[in-house]
Amino acid sequence: MGVSDYWFVCLIGSLPGPPSVNFDGANLQLYPINKNKCHYIDPVRDISFQLFTRHNPLMPSNLRIGDDAALAQSHFNFSEPTVFFFHAFFESSQAIPATYIRTAYTQRGDHNIILLNAPRLEAGPWYLTAAQNTRIVGQYAARFIDYLVSRGLYLPSLHLTGLSLGAQMAGVCGQNVKSGRIRRITGLDPAGPLFNKWPKSLKLDASDAEFVDIIHSDAGIFGYPRQIGHADFWPNRGISPQPGCNFKEIKKRNPDAIVELLFCSHWRSYQFFAESVVNSDAFYGAVNCNKWEEYEEGICNDQNSFTTRMGLYVDERARGNFYITTNPESPYSKT
Repeated sequence: MGVSDYWFVCLIGSLPGPPSVNFDGANLQLYPINKNKCHYIDPVRDISFQLFTRHNPLMPSNLRIGDDAALAQSHFNFSEPTVFFFHAFFESSQAIPATYIRTAYTQRGDHNIILLNAPRLEAGPWYLTAAQNTRIVGQYAARFIDYLVSRGLYLPSLHLTGLSLGAQMAGVCGQNVKSGRIRRITGLDPAGPLFNKWPKSLKLDASDAEFVDIIHSDAGIFGYPRQIGHADFWPNRGISPQPGCNFKEIKKRNPDAIVELLFCSHWRSYQFFAESVVNSDAFYGAVNCNKWEEYEEGICNDQNSFTTRMGLYVDERARGNFYITTNPESPYSKT
């Protein structure tokens, strides 16, 4: 791409458009914006960082790289842990998954919650471009984290989480933070399509943080089909349909549901995690096992098997694949 082409692409991306519409919670856009062709980031429209705390659980404070005044005027508390959530394809920080995560943590009242917002770059139906943009989003988020560290953030208190494409962004972010090593990344059904064949530098894996845990719920369809973390959890085998996600059950709950018919199993990952945030006893009994069939047969349920919780309160000594069953509706934990 020549210099003139580069600036033309940047000009197109900086225009007020593209027109978009919200359909059943999904953000659809007339044309894609590929930031791999123009690396300039508009800190308002392209990628923004929204802070929620117990003092502002509903209305965010918008933070920017280098904006010390905004940080000082916000309720960011450097003495409390911070969770950073990356939303998925089609979504934004206002979508239901981000709202679930935000609400769960604000109920606890002891975290800074930062929601990344990049709906223009992750809009549908442009999956290829959205997937390619995960690199740019992850790298930009890493710069933001380095900025916070320079202003007093204790890096070991930071926990990155992400749903689907957001999990892959979290991996890229972890790779690119220069101020130290991320302590923990939780991938919520990391996106599978395309990422199977992409290099590690473009996706989440166990090298991206000191501890990487994964909750698989739609493996092989929208989710990544193989173990990629230190501890990978496969509730109900980790595949579709998850309990409560077959066609009849969805139509009974919501006759007009369209998007849920596609993503119900994929979304279970963030629903499980959000439940674990507010219930420290949830999802106990996840068992380390070689495969689902052995778990079903009870082969792994002996005193020598490593057992832990799935979700926020996982034992970070956990290594390997873990299996557990859930209820078909909330509360999903059987414990």
